[in-house]
Amino acid sequence: MKEHYYVALDIGSTSVKAVVGEKFHDGVNVIGTGQTFTDGISKGMIKDFELARNAIKDTIKKAKISSGVEIDEVFLKMPITDTEFKNGEEELRFGGNSTEINGEHIEELLETLREKEMHSDKEVITVYPNYFKVDDLHEVADPKEMMATQSLSVNAGIILINRTLLMNAVKCVEDSGLTVLDVYSDAVNYQHILSESEVELGGVVIDIGADLTQFGYYERGSLEFAGSLPVGGNHITNDLSEAFNTPFDTAEKVKQQYGHAFFDLASDEDIVRLPQRDGEPDIEVTPKDLADIIELRLEEMLLDVFTALQDARITKVSGGFVVTGGTVNLLGVKELMQDLVSEKIRIHIPKQMGARKPEYSSVISTISSGIMFDELLEYVTIDNYETEPEEAVEEAPAEDSGSFFTGLFNKRKENNARQMEEETTQYSYEGENTDASSNDEEYSDYAYDEDRSDEPVTKKDEETKRPNEPKDYRGYMKKLFKNLFE
Repeated sequence: MKEHYYVALDIGSTSVKAVVGEKFHDGVNVIGTGQTFTDGISKGMIKDFELARNAIKDTIKKAKISSGVEIDEVFLKMPITDTEFKNGEEELRFGGNSTEINGEHIEELLETLREKEMHSDKEVITVYPNYFKVDDLHEVADPKEMMATQSLSVNAGIILINRTLLMNAVKCVEDSGLTVLDVYSDAVNYQHILSESEVELGGVVIDIGADLTQFGYYERGSLEFAGSLPVGGNHITNDLSEAFNTPFDTAEKVKQQYGHAFFDLASDEDIVRLPQRDGEPDIEVTPKDLADIIELRLEEMLLDVFTALQDARITKVSGGFVVTGGTVNLLGVKELMQDLVSEKIRIHIPKQMGARKPEYSSVISTISSGIMFDELLEYVTIDNYETEPEEAVEEAPAEDSGSFFTGLFNKRKENNARQMEEETTQYSYEGENTDASSNDEEYSDYAYDEDRSDEPVTKKDEETKRPNEPKDYRGYMKKLFKNLFE
Protein backbone atom coordinates (compact mmCIF):
# COMPACT_ATOMS: atom_id res chain seq x y z
CA MET A 1 0.00 0.00 0.00
CA LYS A 2 1.31 3.42 -0.89
CA GLU A 3 1.84 6.28 1.52
CA HIS A 4 0.98 9.87 0.62
CA TYR A 5 2.98 12.90 1.54
CA TYR A 6 2.71 16.66 1.31
CA VAL A 7 5.80 18.78 0.77
CA ALA A 8 5.65 22.52 1.44
CA LEU A 9 8.36 24.95 0.34
CA ASP A 10 8.92 28.30 2.04
CA ILE A 11 11.08 30.94 0.33
CA GLY A 12 11.46 33.18 3.36
CA SER A 13 13.34 36.33 4.30
CA THR A 14 16.79 34.80 4.72
CA SER A 15 16.37 31.06 4.21
CA VAL A 16 14.54 28.39 2.25
CA LYS A 17 12.65 25.84 4.31
CA ALA A 18 10.92 22.60 3.32
CA VAL A 19 8.68 20.35 5.38
CA VAL A 20 7.55 16.84 4.46
CA GLY A 21 4.35 15.86 6.23
CA GLU A 22 1.30 13.65 6.14
CA LYS A 23 -2.27 14.04 7.30
CA PHE A 24 -2.69 12.80 10.85
CA HIS A 25 -6.16 12.99 12.38
CA ASP A 26 -6.95 16.72 12.27
CA GLY A 27 -3.36 17.90 11.94
CA VAL A 28 -0.01 17.36 10.29
CA ASN A 29 2.57 14.72 11.15
CA VAL A 30 6.00 16.05 10.15
CA ILE A 31 8.41 13.38 8.98
CA GLY A 32 11.24 15.49 7.58
CA THR A 33 12.54 19.04 7.21
CA GLY A 34 15.25 20.97 5.41
CA GLN A 35 16.58 24.51 5.73
CA THR A 36 19.27 26.49 3.90
CA PHE A 37 20.28 30.09 4.59
CA THR A 38 20.99 32.19 1.53
CA ASP A 39 21.56 35.76 0.35
CA GLY A 40 19.57 35.02 -2.81
CA ILE A 41 16.19 35.94 -1.32
CA SER A 42 14.75 38.88 0.58
CA LYS A 43 11.30 39.30 2.11
CA GLY A 44 10.09 36.15 0.35
CA MET A 45 11.18 37.36 -3.10
CA ILE A 46 13.92 36.15 -5.42
CA LYS A 47 16.91 38.52 -5.33
CA ASP A 48 19.59 36.35 -6.94
CA PHE A 49 18.19 33.59 -9.15
CA GLU A 50 21.21 31.28 -9.04
CA LEU A 51 21.73 31.57 -5.28
CA ALA A 52 18.03 31.00 -4.64
CA ARG A 53 17.91 27.98 -6.96
CA ASN A 54 20.95 26.42 -5.25
CA ALA A 55 19.37 27.00 -1.85
CA ILE A 56 16.15 25.30 -2.97
CA LYS A 57 18.09 22.28 -4.27
CA ASP A 58 20.08 22.05 -1.04
CA THR A 59 16.95 22.36 1.10
CA ILE A 60 15.10 19.64 -0.82
CA LYS A 61 18.15 17.38 -0.57
CA LYS A 62 18.16 17.80 3.22
CA ALA A 63 14.41 17.14 3.38
CA LYS A 64 14.84 13.97 1.30
CA ILE A 65 17.54 12.67 3.61
CA SER A 66 15.64 13.45 6.82
CA SER A 67 12.32 12.03 5.58
CA GLY A 68 13.45 9.19 3.35
CA VAL A 69 10.95 10.40 0.74
CA GLU A 70 11.72 11.12 -2.90
CA ILE A 71 10.54 14.68 -3.52
CA ASP A 72 9.58 16.04 -6.91
CA GLU A 73 6.33 17.95 -6.20
CA VAL A 74 5.77 20.78 -3.74
CA PHE A 75 3.25 23.27 -2.48
CA LEU A 76 4.73 26.75 -2.61
CA LYS A 77 3.80 29.42 -0.11
CA MET A 78 3.85 33.11 -0.99
CA PRO A 79 4.16 36.09 1.37
CA ILE A 80 1.50 38.74 1.92
CA THR A 81 3.37 41.34 -0.11
CA ASP A 82 1.93 43.22 -3.07
CA THR A 83 -1.27 41.30 -2.44
CA GLU A 84 -4.89 42.25 -3.15
CA PHE A 85 -7.95 40.76 -1.46
CA LYS A 86 -11.44 40.52 -2.95
CA ASN A 87 -14.73 38.77 -2.29
CA GLY A 88 -16.82 37.09 -4.97
CA GLU A 89 -19.96 35.00 -5.39
CA GLU A 90 -20.78 32.30 -7.92
CA GLU A 91 -23.73 29.98 -8.45
CA LEU A 92 -24.15 26.59 -10.08
CA ARG A 93 -27.72 25.82 -11.30
CA PHE A 94 -29.22 22.31 -11.34
CA GLY A 95 -32.54 23.09 -13.09
CA GLY A 96 -34.75 21.12 -10.72
CA ASN A 97 -32.76 17.88 -11.00
CA SER A 98 -31.92 16.23 -7.70
CA THR A 99 -28.14 16.33 -7.45
CA GLU A 100 -25.74 15.05 -4.81
CA ILE A 101 -23.03 17.66 -4.37
CA ASN A 102 -19.44 16.49 -4.71
CA GLY A 103 -15.96 17.94 -4.99
CA GLU A 104 -16.30 18.54 -8.73
CA HIS A 105 -19.18 20.95 -8.18
CA ILE A 106 -17.17 22.88 -5.58
CA GLU A 107 -14.14 22.90 -7.84
CA GLU A 108 -16.19 24.28 -10.73
CA LEU A 109 -17.46 27.15 -8.59
CA LEU A 110 -14.01 28.12 -7.32
CA GLU A 111 -12.39 27.81 -10.73
CA THR A 112 -15.08 30.00 -12.31
CA LEU A 113 -14.32 32.70 -9.76
CA ARG A 114 -10.62 32.32 -10.50
CA GLU A 115 -11.15 32.73 -14.24
CA LYS A 116 -13.22 35.88 -13.75
CA GLU A 117 -10.29 37.67 -12.12
CA MET A 118 -7.96 38.10 -15.09
CA HIS A 119 -5.47 40.94 -14.74
CA SER A 120 -2.32 41.94 -16.59
CA ASP A 121 -0.30 42.59 -13.44
CA LYS A 122 -2.07 40.44 -10.81
CA GLU A 123 -2.55 36.69 -10.59
CA VAL A 124 -5.10 34.78 -8.51
CA ILE A 125 -3.24 32.34 -6.30
CA THR A 126 -5.98 31.29 -3.89
CA VAL A 127 -9.78 31.19 -3.97
CA TYR A 128 -11.07 30.05 -0.60
CA PRO A 129 -14.74 29.55 0.32
CA ASN A 130 -16.24 31.55 3.16
CA TYR A 131 -19.48 29.60 3.01
CA PHE A 132 -21.77 27.70 0.62
CA LYS A 133 -25.53 27.81 0.16
CA VAL A 134 -27.53 24.79 -0.93
CA ASP A 135 -30.73 25.76 -2.77
CA ASP A 136 -30.29 29.19 -1.18
CA LEU A 137 -31.62 27.82 2.11
CA HIS A 138 -28.82 28.05 4.64
CA GLU A 139 -25.07 28.55 4.92
CA VAL A 140 -22.82 25.51 5.23
CA ALA A 141 -19.06 25.10 5.44
CA ASP A 142 -18.87 21.91 3.35
CA PRO A 143 -21.84 20.91 1.17
CA LYS A 144 -20.49 17.57 -0.09
CA GLU A 145 -23.00 14.68 -0.01
CA MET A 146 -25.90 17.10 0.45
CA MET A 147 -28.76 16.99 -2.04
CA ALA A 148 -29.78 20.04 -4.07
CA THR A 149 -32.41 20.58 -6.74
CA GLN A 150 -31.99 24.23 -7.65
CA SER A 151 -28.49 25.56 -6.97
CA LEU A 152 -25.22 25.53 -5.14
CA SER A 153 -23.64 28.91 -4.50
CA VAL A 154 -20.43 30.04 -2.82
CA ASN A 155 -19.25 33.21 -1.17
CA ALA A 156 -15.47 33.15 -1.49
CA GLY A 157 -12.38 35.20 -0.82
CA ILE A 158 -10.00 35.81 -3.72
CA ILE A 159 -6.29 36.53 -3.22
CA LEU A 160 -4.28 38.11 -6.01
CA ILE A 161 -0.52 38.69 -6.00
CA ASN A 162 1.91 40.53 -8.22
CA ARG A 163 2.21 38.45 -11.41
CA THR A 164 5.96 38.96 -11.83
CA LEU A 165 6.67 38.02 -8.22
CA LEU A 166 4.70 34.78 -8.63
CA MET A 167 6.20 33.88 -12.02
CA ASN A 168 9.77 34.31 -10.80
CA ALA A 169 9.17 32.27 -7.66
CA VAL A 170 7.53 29.41 -9.59
CA LYS A 171 10.19 29.50 -12.31
CA CYS A 172 12.99 29.34 -9.74
CA VAL A 173 11.37 26.34 -8.03
CA GLU A 174 10.71 24.49 -11.28
CA ASP A 175 14.23 25.24 -12.55
CA SER A 176 15.38 23.41 -9.42
CA GLY A 177 13.82 20.22 -10.79
CA LEU A 178 10.51 20.41 -8.89
CA THR A 179 6.88 20.63 -9.92
CA VAL A 180 4.73 23.25 -8.21
CA LEU A 181 1.37 21.61 -7.53
CA ASP A 182 -0.29 24.63 -5.98
CA VAL A 183 0.48 28.01 -4.42
CA TYR A 184 -0.96 29.28 -1.13
CA SER A 185 -0.81 32.75 0.35
CA ASP A 186 0.20 33.09 3.98
CA ALA A 187 -3.06 34.99 4.40
CA VAL A 188 -4.86 31.63 4.05
CA ASN A 189 -2.19 29.57 5.78
CA TYR A 190 -2.23 31.49 9.05
CA GLN A 191 -5.79 30.43 9.89
CA HIS A 192 -4.39 26.97 10.66
CA ILE A 193 -2.22 28.46 13.41
CA LEU A 194 -5.34 29.57 15.27
CA SER A 195 -7.62 27.28 17.26
CA GLU A 196 -11.26 26.89 16.27
CA SER A 197 -12.36 29.24 19.03
CA GLU A 198 -9.74 31.85 18.14
CA VAL A 199 -10.67 31.92 14.46
CA GLU A 200 -14.38 32.06 15.31
CA LEU A 201 -14.25 34.81 17.94
CA GLY A 202 -11.74 36.94 16.05
CA GLY A 203 -8.01 36.27 16.36
CA VAL A 204 -4.89 37.91 14.99
CA VAL A 205 -1.76 36.05 13.88
CA ILE A 206 1.48 38.07 13.85
CA ASP A 207 4.41 36.37 12.12
CA ILE A 208 7.69 38.22 12.74
CA GLY A 209 10.38 36.98 10.39
CA ALA A 210 13.87 38.22 9.61
CA ASP A 211 12.94 40.98 7.15
CA LEU A 212 9.16 40.79 7.04
CA THR A 213 6.35 41.00 9.58
CA GLN A 214 3.02 39.58 8.38
CA PHE A 215 -0.34 39.53 10.11
CA GLY A 216 -3.87 38.30 9.52
CA TYR A 217 -7.19 38.79 11.28
CA TYR A 218 -9.75 35.96 11.17
CA GLU A 219 -13.30 36.06 12.45
CA ARG A 220 -16.30 33.72 12.17
CA GLY A 221 -14.06 31.18 10.49
CA SER A 222 -12.85 33.41 7.65
CA LEU A 223 -10.05 35.78 6.74
CA GLU A 224 -11.13 39.39 7.29
CA PHE A 225 -7.89 41.32 6.89
CA ALA A 226 -4.20 40.68 6.24
CA GLY A 227 -1.10 42.72 5.59
CA SER A 228 2.67 42.94 5.92
CA LEU A 229 5.40 45.35 7.00
CA PRO A 230 8.97 45.35 5.60
CA VAL A 231 10.57 45.02 9.05
CA GLY A 232 11.71 42.08 11.13
CA GLY A 233 14.38 40.58 13.32
CA ASN A 234 17.24 41.79 11.14
CA HIS A 235 16.23 45.37 11.90
CA ILE A 236 16.66 44.62 15.60
CA THR A 237 20.10 43.21 14.87
CA ASN A 238 21.02 46.26 12.84
CA ASP A 239 19.95 48.54 15.70
CA LEU A 240 22.20 46.62 18.09
CA SER A 241 25.07 46.81 15.61
CA GLU A 242 24.71 50.58 15.29
CA ALA A 243 24.09 51.26 18.97
CA PHE A 244 27.17 49.35 20.15
CA ASN A 245 29.39 49.84 17.08
CA THR A 246 29.79 46.08 16.67
CA PRO A 247 29.71 43.91 13.51
CA PHE A 248 26.28 42.74 12.34
CA ASP A 249 27.16 39.03 12.73
CA THR A 250 28.29 39.64 16.31
CA ALA A 251 25.12 41.59 17.06
CA GLU A 252 23.00 38.72 15.68
CA LYS A 253 24.84 36.16 17.79
CA VAL A 254 24.53 38.27 20.94
CA LYS A 255 20.84 38.91 20.24
CA GLN A 256 20.16 35.19 20.01
CA GLN A 257 22.17 34.30 23.12
CA TYR A 258 21.45 37.19 25.48
CA GLY A 259 18.61 39.13 23.89
CA HIS A 260 15.42 39.89 25.79
CA ALA A 261 12.38 41.71 24.40
CA PHE A 262 11.13 43.03 27.76
CA PHE A 263 13.48 45.41 29.54
CA ASP A 264 12.00 44.95 33.02
CA LEU A 265 12.81 41.22 33.05
CA ALA A 266 16.25 41.35 31.43
CA SER A 267 19.32 40.51 33.51
CA ASP A 268 21.70 43.26 34.60
CA GLU A 269 24.19 40.98 36.31
CA ASP A 270 26.03 39.48 33.33
CA ILE A 271 28.62 41.20 31.18
CA VAL A 272 28.97 40.61 27.43
CA ARG A 273 32.06 41.86 25.61
CA LEU A 274 31.46 43.26 22.14
CA PRO A 275 34.23 43.85 19.57
CA GLN A 276 34.24 47.25 17.87
CA ARG A 277 34.03 47.79 14.11
CA ASP A 278 36.71 50.49 14.13
CA GLY A 279 39.31 48.43 15.93
CA GLU A 280 38.83 50.10 19.30
CA PRO A 281 38.96 47.99 22.49
CA ASP A 282 35.98 45.75 23.23
CA ILE A 283 33.15 47.27 25.20
CA GLU A 284 31.12 45.66 27.95
CA VAL A 285 27.33 45.60 27.98
CA THR A 286 24.67 43.75 29.92
CA PRO A 287 21.60 41.87 28.66
CA LYS A 288 19.60 44.79 30.06
CA ASP A 289 21.47 47.17 27.75
CA LEU A 290 20.63 44.90 24.84
CA ALA A 291 16.99 44.67 25.95
CA ASP A 292 16.64 48.44 25.92
CA ILE A 293 17.43 48.51 22.18
CA ILE A 294 15.48 45.33 21.38
CA GLU A 295 12.31 46.42 23.16
CA LEU A 296 12.29 49.82 21.45
CA ARG A 297 12.42 48.34 17.95
CA LEU A 298 10.07 45.40 18.58
CA GLU A 299 7.55 47.65 20.27
CA GLU A 300 7.64 49.99 17.29
CA MET A 301 7.02 47.06 14.93
CA LEU A 302 4.06 45.83 16.98
CA LEU A 303 2.57 49.33 17.21
CA ASP A 304 2.75 49.53 13.42
CA VAL A 305 0.76 46.28 13.21
CA PHE A 306 -1.83 47.67 15.63
CA THR A 307 -2.06 50.85 13.57
CA ALA A 308 -2.78 48.79 10.44
CA LEU A 309 -5.50 46.90 12.32
CA GLN A 310 -6.98 50.14 13.57
CA ASP A 311 -6.97 51.60 10.04
CA ALA A 312 -8.98 48.53 8.99
CA ARG A 313 -11.42 49.31 11.83
CA ILE A 314 -10.37 46.26 13.81
CA THR A 315 -10.34 47.44 17.42
CA LYS A 316 -11.65 44.38 19.23
CA VAL A 317 -9.81 41.06 19.06
CA SER A 318 -11.89 38.72 21.20
CA GLY A 319 -9.93 35.64 20.14
CA GLY A 320 -6.62 37.15 21.19
CA PHE A 321 -3.22 37.55 19.55
CA VAL A 322 -1.04 34.64 18.42
CA VAL A 323 2.60 35.56 17.78
CA THR A 324 5.03 33.36 15.84
CA GLY A 325 8.00 33.54 13.45
CA GLY A 326 11.75 33.37 14.00
CA THR A 327 11.94 36.57 16.06
CA VAL A 328 9.71 34.94 18.70
CA ASN A 329 12.80 32.94 19.74
CA LEU A 330 13.66 36.04 21.77
CA LEU A 331 12.73 35.87 25.43
CA GLY A 332 10.15 38.36 26.61
CA VAL A 333 8.02 38.69 23.47
CA LYS A 334 4.88 37.50 25.26
CA GLU A 335 5.52 39.84 28.19
CA LEU A 336 5.99 42.80 25.86
CA MET A 337 2.73 42.00 24.05
CA GLN A 338 0.91 41.73 27.37
CA ASP A 339 2.21 45.18 28.24
CA LEU A 340 0.75 46.58 25.00
CA VAL A 341 -2.71 44.98 24.73
CA SER A 342 -5.32 43.59 27.08
CA GLU A 343 -6.29 40.53 25.06
CA LYS A 344 -5.06 36.99 25.49
CA ILE A 345 -1.55 36.42 24.13
CA ARG A 346 -0.27 33.09 22.86
CA ILE A 347 3.18 32.29 21.51
CA HIS A 348 2.85 29.65 18.79
CA ILE A 349 5.62 27.09 18.45
CA PRO A 350 4.88 23.94 16.41
CA LYS A 351 4.74 20.79 18.51
CA GLN A 352 5.76 18.40 15.74
CA MET A 353 9.03 16.56 16.30
CA GLY A 354 11.84 18.00 14.20
CA ALA A 355 10.07 21.31 13.59
CA ARG A 356 9.66 22.75 17.08
CA LYS A 357 10.73 26.22 16.10
CA PRO A 358 8.44 29.22 15.48
CA GLU A 359 10.06 29.87 12.10
CA TYR A 360 8.45 26.62 10.86
CA SER A 361 4.89 27.73 11.70
CA SER A 362 4.14 29.18 8.28
CA VAL A 363 5.47 26.32 6.17
CA ILE A 364 3.67 23.70 8.30
CA SER A 365 0.44 25.66 7.96
CA THR A 366 0.95 25.55 4.17
CA ILE A 367 0.63 21.77 4.39
CA SER A 368 -2.57 22.27 6.38
CA SER A 369 -3.91 24.43 3.54
CA GLY A 370 -3.07 21.67 1.05
CA ILE A 371 -4.90 19.11 3.16
CA MET A 372 -7.88 21.43 3.58
CA PHE A 373 -8.34 21.92 -0.16
CA ASP A 374 -7.69 18.25 -0.93
CA GLU A 375 -10.50 17.26 1.41
CA LEU A 376 -12.82 19.97 0.14
CA LEU A 377 -12.30 19.10 -3.53
CA GLU A 378 -11.99 15.34 -2.90
CA TYR A 379 -8.45 15.23 -4.21
CA VAL A 380 -6.07 12.51 -3.07
CA THR A 381 -2.93 13.35 -1.17
CA ILE A 382 0.44 13.62 -2.86
CA ASP A 383 2.19 10.38 -3.70
CA ASN A 384 5.96 10.76 -3.79
CA TYR A 385 6.82 7.09 -3.94
CA GLU A 386 8.06 5.71 -7.21
CA THR A 387 5.42 4.65 -9.71
CA GLU A 388 5.52 3.29 -13.21
CA PRO A 389 6.68 5.98 -15.67
CA GLU A 390 3.99 7.40 -17.89
CA GLU A 391 4.21 8.70 -21.39
CA ALA A 392 4.31 12.47 -21.70
CA VAL A 393 1.10 14.05 -22.92
CA GLU A 394 1.23 17.21 -24.95
CA GLU A 395 -0.79 20.02 -23.40
CA ALA A 396 -1.99 23.28 -24.80
CA PRO A 397 0.08 26.22 -23.58
CA ALA A 398 -1.26 27.69 -20.35
CA GLU A 399 -0.86 31.18 -21.77
CA ASP A 400 -3.88 30.61 -24.05
CA SER A 401 -6.16 31.04 -21.07
CA GLY A 402 -4.68 34.42 -20.24
CA SER A 403 -3.63 33.22 -16.79
CA PHE A 404 -0.19 32.07 -15.79
CA PHE A 405 -1.59 30.22 -12.81
CA THR A 406 -4.23 28.25 -14.71
CA GLY A 407 -1.49 25.93 -15.96
CA LEU A 408 -0.49 25.14 -12.38
CA PHE A 409 -4.08 24.52 -11.36
CA ASN A 410 -4.77 22.19 -14.28
CA LYS A 411 -1.49 20.35 -13.66
CA ARG A 412 -2.50 19.58 -10.10
CA LYS A 413 -6.04 18.68 -11.14
CA GLU A 414 -4.86 16.17 -13.75
CA ASN A 415 -2.22 14.74 -11.43
CA ASN A 416 -4.77 14.11 -8.69
CA ALA A 417 -7.33 12.73 -11.12
CA ARG A 418 -4.77 10.19 -12.32
CA GLN A 419 -3.96 9.14 -8.77
CA MET A 420 -7.65 8.83 -7.89
CA GLU A 421 -7.95 6.14 -10.53
CA GLU A 422 -4.98 4.26 -9.08
CA GLU A 423 -6.37 4.22 -5.56
CA THR A 424 -8.51 1.26 -4.56
CA THR A 425 -8.20 1.37 -0.79
CA GLN A 426 -7.90 4.05 1.81
CA TYR A 427 -4.45 4.84 3.07
CA SER A 428 -3.31 4.26 6.63
CA TYR A 429 -0.31 5.34 8.67
CA GLU A 430 2.22 3.29 10.52
CA GLY A 431 5.04 4.04 12.91
CA GLU A 432 5.37 6.53 15.70
CA ASN A 433 2.80 9.31 15.70
CA THR A 434 3.45 12.85 16.85
CA ASP A 435 0.99 15.31 18.26
CA ALA A 436 -1.41 16.40 15.57
CA SER A 437 -2.44 20.04 15.51
CA SER A 438 -1.05 22.57 17.93
CA ASN A 439 -4.07 24.77 17.43
CA ASP A 440 -5.43 24.51 20.95
CA GLU A 441 -2.20 24.69 22.90
CA GLU A 442 -1.58 27.47 25.40
CA TYR A 443 1.92 28.46 26.38
CA SER A 444 2.71 30.09 29.67
CA ASP A 445 6.36 29.22 29.26
CA TYR A 446 7.88 28.45 25.92
CA ALA A 447 11.07 26.79 24.76
CA TYR A 448 14.12 28.39 23.26
CA ASP A 449 17.55 27.19 22.23
CA GLU A 450 19.26 25.87 25.30
CA ASP A 451 22.80 26.88 24.41
CA ARG A 452 22.48 30.62 24.69
CA SER A 453 25.91 31.46 26.02
CA ASP A 454 29.44 30.80 24.87
CA GLU A 455 30.78 34.37 25.29
CA PRO A 456 33.08 35.39 28.18
CA VAL A 457 30.85 36.52 31.02
CA THR A 458 31.73 38.17 34.34
CA LYS A 459 29.68 39.70 37.12
CA LYS A 460 29.00 43.42 37.01
CA ASP A 461 29.43 45.37 40.23
CA GLU A 462 27.05 48.25 39.58
CA GLU A 463 23.39 47.89 38.70
CA THR A 464 22.59 49.01 35.16
CA LYS A 465 19.89 51.60 34.88
CA ARG A 466 17.78 52.22 31.84
CA PRO A 467 18.75 55.33 29.87
CA ASN A 468 16.38 58.16 30.66
CA GLU A 469 15.26 58.84 27.09
CA PRO A 470 11.99 60.65 26.26
CA LYS A 471 9.27 58.18 25.33
CA ASP A 472 6.14 60.36 25.51
CA TYR A 473 4.93 59.33 22.04
CA ARG A 474 5.50 55.64 22.68
CA GLY A 475 3.78 55.91 26.04
CA TYR A 476 0.79 57.60 24.45
CA MET A 477 0.55 54.97 21.71
CA LYS A 478 0.78 52.15 24.23
CA LYS A 479 -2.10 53.61 26.23
CA LEU A 480 -4.11 54.14 23.05
CA PHE A 481 -3.83 50.52 21.87
CA LYS A 482 -4.29 49.20 25.40
CA ASN A 483 -7.65 50.95 25.42
CA LEU A 484 -8.55 49.94 21.87
CA PHE A 485 -8.03 46.22 22.37
CA GLU A 486 -10.06 45.87 25.55
